[in-house]
Amino acid sequence: MLTAIFGESLIVKMSTCCLDELLIRYSAPTLAGIKTGNLFAVAKRFDQKLKKSIAQFNSHANQKNIRLIPIKCLVNRTLLYIYRPKFLEKDFKCKTCRYFLGNLGYPVEKPAACLREYILRLSESHEFLHEIGFFLGYPAEDVVGFMKRGPKEAKYNATWLVYSDVTSAQHTAKTYKTCSKIYHTNWQKGKSIESLTVSI
Repeated sequence: MLTAIFGESLIVKMSTCCLDELLIRYSAPTLAGIKTGNLFAVAKRFDQKLKKSIAQFNSHANQKNIRLIPIKCLVNRTLLYIYRPKFLEKDFKCKTCRYFLGNLGYPVEKPAACLREYILRLSESHEFLHEIGFFLGYPAEDVVGFMKRGPKEAKYNATWLVYSDVTSAQHTAKTYKTCSKIYHTNWQKGKSIESLTVSI
């Protein structure tokens, strides 16, 4: 069951609010252009209504270097990934990331192909594939640390489990939290998802 990543709760009911509000709640750092990607699951199957909502968001977001895609579809749950392709390309220049994913058989020369490969592997797996951390902009050392050493050896729990620089992680987590709070406040005041999606 897809319930958490690096200790983060992911599943939310789309029936209680629209997709735009879920994006504000769970993806503000990516919308703001300070994070590569965010991931969350909606307690809803991937039906025509959800497809339409995603397409509507992408119709304006793609022009701002941001995309929203489903990466795992279950009977009553859909896992959504929102990301910035340019940021992903930059992240995948990291030697640690390339070495680790390369050893797992990913086509590391092409980030877009890596993403397609991840989605394919996830569709065929009954377990969650934690290399997703590379696609979310987490420090490569922390992603590798989680996959090799497990959660018990983590130094700190931010919005991800930290194995390297705790001070830097605390600062980053605080920035993400502040961003999410500001975005939610602006959303409640009537700001549209379009105006809150930064063009980069």
